[in-house]
Amino acid sequence: MASVKVMVKKNVWQRNALALYVLQIANYIIPLLTLPFLVRTLGAEAYGWLAFSAAVNFYFVLAVDAGMNTHGARLLAQLDPVQDPLCAHKSGILFANITALKMLCALVCCIFLMTLVLVTPAWRAQSALFAWSFLPVLGSLTFPTWMFQGMQVMHLTMVLGVLGRLLMTGALFLWVSGPEDLLWAAAFQGGATLMSGVLALMVLARMPGLRWCLPTWRGVQDVAMSSREFAVSEFSLTAVANSTVFFVGLVESKEVVGVFAAIEKALRAAASSFSPLIQAMQPRIVQAWIGCQEGVPRVLLPWSRRVALLALVCGLTGIMVTPWALHGLFGQAIEGHEAWGQMLCVWVPFSVTNMLLAQWWWLGSGRGRGYARRVLPGVILQAGLFFTLTSLEGVSWGIGCWVLGELLMTGLLLFRSGWLNDAF
Repeated sequence: MASVKVMVKKNVWQRNALALYVLQIANYIIPLLTLPFLVRTLGAEAYGWLAFSAAVNFYFVLAVDAGMNTHGARLLAQLDPVQDPLCAHKSGILFANITALKMLCALVCCIFLMTLVLVTPAWRAQSALFAWSFLPVLGSLTFPTWMFQGMQVMHLTMVLGVLGRLLMTGALFLWVSGPEDLLWAAAFQGGATLMSGVLALMVLARMPGLRWCLPTWRGVQDVAMSSREFAVSEFSLTAVANSTVFFVGLVESKEVVGVFAAIEKALRAAASSFSPLIQAMQPRIVQAWIGCQEGVPRVLLPWSRRVALLALVCGLTGIMVTPWALHGLFGQAIEGHEAWGQMLCVWVPFSVTNMLLAQWWWLGSGRGRGYARRVLPGVILQAGLFFTLTSLEGVSWGIGCWVLGELLMTGLLLFRSGWLNDAF
């Protein structure tokens, strides 16, 4: 049980935070290497098909992940390897039942994707591309992030995640040389998580503190019932909030999709660079809320101001340097679309602030159910207006609407979280 006993060490959250930072840096740097390469090598149209097929399969990744990852990590973290002699057996049962449920979800997603491809003529012509783009769904099935998180050995997530990405990235640079290699690009790009999952299963097979067993139908049903609340909220919020490439792909040419996807992915990577800091502080924030008798924890306001101010500085800096940076990354492929990147830079500080409010002020204080109920209608409205304006007026109007919706969401969360009441 040596690998599990590290949970009792005081510095375990610092090690996990460092692992998350390293993983996030890798997830930020590697796309900055592969994204310009793919756009330049494949061309805007072929890359547009690659991005669109990945956007479609992203919904299936969410269907396999949503709810069960959060719920499974929480259940696993509640097991005490010191006091409970059956901890290894319970961990094995939990792993078997959650994996079996994720397999059922993946099978349903595969059938649904095959049906969509067959009934959509434009998609049917790219059936092989959609099939290879399904690999991240299998990676989500095999890579047990929730288990490493629950056992508080996030360094394994970092090591295996980075290793899988590096292997597939190296293969991508070696094999992809033109638009005719589109399927290879989809296989190598989508296979990174699957490769990490295969490596993770090899590690789990030798991990102490985990006793292997077979799943039971009753156990699978119990996991499905107990995680359904997390699943609905996580899937709805994440799916709608990440639907921009999919919506653009429904109404614009794949060349436009390629340009938009390249710019948006670069800006989303910038916004997600704040995620490790917010996640690393999450346990401390939760403990502060638990120990706070009334009002808000003293540590919350100063840290919230620092992160929000840093995000604002990054957004303003991005507005100034984005045209130059996009030309340096993608060359002539984004000619005439630099304004899209500048508009999305305005979106970055609001996106980071909303992430902060969700994790620290809502979920951290134990108001997760209230957060989902309040945010979901606004997110659906934001996505609906984005799709409508993009269809009628073009991508620029859609991006403007998206940024405005993020701003309004920030105002709503600030008002309902209590930050403004305590700050002034």
